[in-house]
Amino acid sequence: MALQTQGAVSLGPDRGESREPAPARDRRSRLPYGLVAPAVIVLAVTLGYPVVRLVVLSFQKFDSRSLFTGEAPFVGVANYTDVLADPAFWAVLGRTVVVTAACVAAMMALGFALARALTRTSAWARLVFVVCLVLVWAMPMVSAALIWQWLFQPQYGVANWMLTQLGVFGDLTARDWFSEPGPALVLIIVLIVWKGLPFVILTMYAALLQIPSALYEASGIDGAGAWQTLRRITLPLMRPVLAVLVVLEVIWSVNSFTPFWVLTQGGPSGETTTVSVYAYVQAFTANDYGAGSAISVITIVLLSVFAVLYVRRLTKGGEVA
Repeated sequence: MALQTQGAVSLGPDRGESREPAPARDRRSRLPYGLVAPAVIVLAVTLGYPVVRLVVLSFQKFDSRSLFTGEAPFVGVANYTDVLADPAFWAVLGRTVVVTAACVAAMMALGFALARALTRTSAWARLVFVVCLVLVWAMPMVSAALIWQWLFQPQYGVANWMLTQLGVFGDLTARDWFSEPGPALVLIIVLIVWKGLPFVILTMYAALLQIPSALYEASGIDGAGAWQTLRRITLPLMRPVLAVLVVLEVIWSVNSFTPFWVLTQGGPSGETTTVSVYAYVQAFTANDYGAGSAISVITIVLLSVFAVLYVRRLTKGGEVA
């Protein structure tokens, strides 16, 4: 009798087993890959091939003569050793790090402050502000840089005229801001921040709206102040979004080329040259395409290492879900 009962139990259906047929389970397990495959293929073709071609070119001696002869011999890591041994590259890299840090810090601080203010404004004021942000974001960088150049143009610049009218800084009518390295870098950083702020503000605003209001009500009941609420609730819950924003803004700031080229072309005397401008000058002005490709590959590697280390650090610290 016991054997019969045991056999009956063993023959019964197990609740932990799925009653779905195996072919159906296999199709469902492959479905996500099928949905993602078209996008992966498009990215592999449009982005993967240029990157691979760039890496191959960085190991070749490809100059202006190669355009006519078609000969581009492989030189191993000679392009990389030449670039890394060039003191000008390290000066440009250090300047790029400073500019990137200033841009990202300004965008994150101003973006958070304006996003917080956006949550506390009326509906019509929020609508007007968001429309202005979208218009700034949609403006091409070339157009923005040309407008910036016109604003600070000597003799006819609106900004020079307004500063002169204030009477605080003296007569700035004929001041050429972009002929001096310091003021030129500051104005370019302001332009990059102004152009990138809309994305940061709107992203942070969306993240702030996802925080449950009950948490703020509970913190108010517990007697927490504004700073404690910010440090204990707002920032911890926004850390995943902040991490993504920092990585994206670092990549975009390092690769920012248009404002530098339109406003100063890396001058005066190369004092506003960043990595992106330096790679362009080496490739298309000096006609050393191998060196320009090597600089671009080095930039990609540095950005990849930064992104991986930054995300891993946040993940190990439990700051990114």
